[in-house]
Amino acid sequence: MPDITTIVILVLLILMMVWMGHTSKKQQQSMKDRENWRQNLEPGDKVATQSGLLAEVVEVLPDYDEIVLKSEDSTSRWRLAAITEPPVRPAYIPDEEDADNSTGATENADATENTDATDAADEQLTDNSSELNVK
Repeated sequence: MPDITTIVILVLLILMMVWMGHTSKKQQQSMKDRENWRQNLEPGDKVATQSGLLAEVVEVLPDYDEIVLKSEDSTSRWRLAAITEPPVRPAYIPDEEDADNSTGATENADATENTDATDAADEQLTDNSSELNVK
């Protein structure tokens, strides 16, 4: 009869293999969905590249595995693999008033620290310049 540690190890190995298979299947499905999305891109769609460029699709060239993007006033050609999911912009962007209230205390503390550092640097410069004048 096998001892309890052998049974526990076998159960853990089986659970780990099932979990790894499930994760792999989810990754494959995600890759398949992304590839289908890339193949169905049309002019006018908003996209982002892996390097962070936000652009609009001008032309898709599936025969060459390329896409032409327009961002601001420039047009560029990219590999389809460089295109990621469409950019998502936040639904809420804080007003200047909200941003000032949330960071006001931090900015005041930083300003005080910066002033102290600047004063110390000025004193150092003054000491150095007086030494230069003496020589």
